[in-house]
Amino acid sequence: MSLSKQLYLGLSLVLTLIFVGTLWINVHNTHNYINTQLASHAHDAAISLGLSIKPFIGDPEELPMVDGMIKVIFDSGYYKQIILKDNKGKIILEKNNPVQSDNVPNWFVKLFTLTPPQSSIEVHYGWMKPSMLHITSHPGLGYIQLWKSAIKSSWMALFSFLLAGTLVSIVLRTITEPLKKAVAQADEICQGNFVQIKDIPKAAELNLFVNAMNRMSRILQNMFNELTKQTEKYQHFAYVDELTGLANRRAFNNQFKSLLANKEHDNSGFLMIIRLSNLDSINKSNGYVAGDEYVKQAVTLINKTLFKVDGKVKNDLTAKHKAYRLAGSDFAIVMQECSKEECQQYAVELMQLFNKASVSTNIQTDDQEQFNKVAHIGITSYVTDSEMPKILGHADNALVKALADKEGWQFSDEVVMPQGNVIWKQELDQLLENEKVILVAQAIKDKDNNILTHELYARFNHTENNTPIPMAQLMLVAERLNLAESFDKLVISKVLTQVKKLQSSVAINLSPASIGQLSFSQWLINELASDQDICKLLTFEISEQSLIHHAENVCLLAKQLKALNCKITLEHFGASTSSFTHLMQIKPDHVKIDGSYSQQIEKSTENQLFVQSLVNIAHSLQIAVIAELVETDSQQEHLESLSVDYFQGYNIDKPTVW
Repeated sequence: MSLSKQLYLGLSLVLTLIFVGTLWINVHNTHNYINTQLASHAHDAAISLGLSIKPFIGDPEELPMVDGMIKVIFDSGYYKQIILKDNKGKIILEKNNPVQSDNVPNWFVKLFTLTPPQSSIEVHYGWMKPSMLHITSHPGLGYIQLWKSAIKSSWMALFSFLLAGTLVSIVLRTITEPLKKAVAQADEICQGNFVQIKDIPKAAELNLFVNAMNRMSRILQNMFNELTKQTEKYQHFAYVDELTGLANRRAFNNQFKSLLANKEHDNSGFLMIIRLSNLDSINKSNGYVAGDEYVKQAVTLINKTLFKVDGKVKNDLTAKHKAYRLAGSDFAIVMQECSKEECQQYAVELMQLFNKASVSTNIQTDDQEQFNKVAHIGITSYVTDSEMPKILGHADNALVKALADKEGWQFSDEVVMPQGNVIWKQELDQLLENEKVILVAQAIKDKDNNILTHELYARFNHTENNTPIPMAQLMLVAERLNLAESFDKLVISKVLTQVKKLQSSVAINLSPASIGQLSFSQWLINELASDQDICKLLTFEISEQSLIHHAENVCLLAKQLKALNCKITLEHFGASTSSFTHLMQIKPDHVKIDGSYSQQIEKSTENQLFVQSLVNIAHSLQIAVIAELVETDSQQEHLESLSVDYFQGYNIDKPTVW
């Protein structure tokens, strides 16, 4: 029972006892007083009436006169009974009046019975034995007075109760409002919102309590901020090149291996190796400061080409094209979901910018032509399940050819890209029309093999030969043709239909292109609102890339999905230095650590320390952590030791048709 109910109940009990006690005392005193008054009234009437009838009492013929005199007195209504007896005790005259009063309820009359005493007087006539006159006053007026007294007492008690209730309500509000705010503050702190209570109560005890809660909130906020800053600094130190701001060789190894190991997304693209040919000669002839400036200028040109940024370095680890500094003069660019024509265009643009920069800075030597003195580019293709050493070897071979080529860039002779990656619009339209989507499920489990949910993947086959279409290729073309939203709607509609039948928990990926459209978000919410019973079975996975490019849309969508009891998972957590900001924005139910950390977890101390920091931050916000791309027992054991909650990958469960 709440404190307010207890206080109100206690107050009601006390006031009821006071009311009953006061009413009883009041009525009792009034009762005694009225009985005394009635006795006095009857006595006075008896003396007066006795004297009036004395001259006539001895003559029987005068009995009508006596009766008339008694009747006059009795008809006034203030007497219950008048009896006249002769000297032998025989009743000569008797008058009776009922006790009932129209103005007083019967229950009250029965509860508080008045018993006015009977007043008797002797009426003498000469030397004869006297007659007896008995008069009893009527209690009607007494009952009316008692009833009015009880009514006044009741109104007074009611007024007192209302007044006391109002005062108690004010006191309760003064006490409970700060307590409610403190409870809400504690809940917000558990969610990672370190809010402060602004309305400080004046009561000394409550003032101390609220100020203590505010101090705790500030301290926890400072601790959380320090933890996130420390983790971000460590991430920057471990995975970012200090001079250029690009991801370093360690980050390249993690992420590129993860890209090649991700069988479910069927990745493909190109790896571009850039070598700054003049760095060594500039360091020797002009010093390392000039060499550093040369490197930073080259990075500026890379960013200008890939990310359309003028004049400053931008390291966007979640973009489709990712740049890395591998060594002093070597850079790598991983170009995901990119055609060979686009890759060639990037290479040409880069070489043009490098050559212009060499003219403006007068970087040249005597023994070679200028176009071979700034940078050279080697390019090779890759697909999922390729071996990383072989791909790097192909890129190095292409770079060696580029050193001797006038253009300064070359593709590798080794082609590992599958043929027929371009899916024409007609085929996409046919796929959407046929609605032949294959759903594949992969379980996400905890260390005890309990299933959290199944993540679903969509599969499509070519309409002509029924061979699988790489989903990365399909979504790339779909985005270019503005059909990504249509494919997402098709897949989600199929999933919702199946979930209604199977009543099983599933996780669904939302593509960045669809999330960027408010029309898609509204469609999704409308679909879910029409059958809210299945919402508790649904988890929607949102990538950090979506949050970076469409933060406002993602936050709004996440809020609406949570209102419908859907769950949210933030994918690729830790892939960028802005992970923690995004974590605070949408407050997901789960975070899925980027698979690049799982791939090297047992070999890399840096990965272990960083994953431990990510887990600590997520757990401090009551968010469960999922590790993806877990492919060996050793990886799972190391991740378990770092307090990761759930695991996903081929070592946990292989995808099967759902």
